[in-house]
Amino acid sequence: MVVLVAGLIAVGVKRSSNRPEEGVIKASGNVEVTEVNAGFKLPGRVARLLSDEGKRVLKGDMMAVLDSAEVAQQVLQNRAFLNEAQTRFAELKTGARSQEIEQAKAQLSSTEAELEKARKDYERAGKLYGKEVISAQQVEAAKKALDVSVSQHRKALEALSLVREGPRKEEIKAAESRVRQAESALGIAEEKMKDTVIYAPLTGVVLRKNIEAGEVVQAGTPVFTIGDLGSPWIKIYVKEDKLGLVKLGQKAEVTTDSYPGRKYEGIVTYIASEAEFTPKNVQTQEERVKLVFGVKVSMKNLNDELKPGMPADVKIFLK
Repeated sequence: MVVLVAGLIAVGVKRSSNRPEEGVIKASGNVEVTEVNAGFKLPGRVARLLSDEGKRVLKGDMMAVLDSAEVAQQVLQNRAFLNEAQTRFAELKTGARSQEIEQAKAQLSSTEAELEKARKDYERAGKLYGKEVISAQQVEAAKKALDVSVSQHRKALEALSLVREGPRKEEIKAAESRVRQAESALGIAEEKMKDTVIYAPLTGVVLRKNIEAGEVVQAGTPVFTIGDLGSPWIKIYVKEDKLGLVKLGQKAEVTTDSYPGRKYEGIVTYIASEAEFTPKNVQTQEERVKLVFGVKVSMKNLNDELKPGMPADVKIFLK
């Protein structure tokens, strides 16, 4: 989330008259920059911090890492599930292999042999019972064995038929659906893995480090605050009766006490549409009660010399 620094704006009486002098409006303010808070999208314990306050970072630089052991395990599990689902789907699309057909045939032959044996055993038992050689219970046992063999033979026939016909369309669709579900689960886990790392959202300087390694943070907690020093601005205030002299795109000149004699080129990039009272930090009560309009002057900061909060003087050239 981008947070605009609400720098303390000083419209000092000694440093700013706000009076046009020879086609110039003079004012003073403080340097401000765009601040961006960088945090994790997941809660967890901060394993490593790879940056610090005052360090310059480039967009995309790795800045901090969460303890990711649990998330890494989820990635591995979901990748295994996906591989399994893909293998099964491929098998169904390909259909039965010759080895599977031969295996089904062998199983059928085995049940046929068992069935033939059970039938002969039952017939023999019937004859022996007629001669009162065996009991009725033994005949019943032979009958049950025959029934089992008949059932197994039927199942073997059905299995061979299914192998020859191949999988049904419903089975293939179900397997394909399981592949998509596994892909989605893996994608979610991999995104979570990415979210265990903070990458610099912009090129700038680390203004604040808000967390130390080892701390447990919630999702969205600012770990670093980065300032975009490349495009600073100064907000000044112009009196209502002079606002008509200020136009968007007008050139400006910025100077600071920190670098005497050095001038920075600026340009008017914003003019407030509503009036407000002069900020309270102005030194005199007389100045504070006046209605003014906020004006933003933007400039380049090629050498990162201009820092947030640095007092600066502005000249807006009216022609």
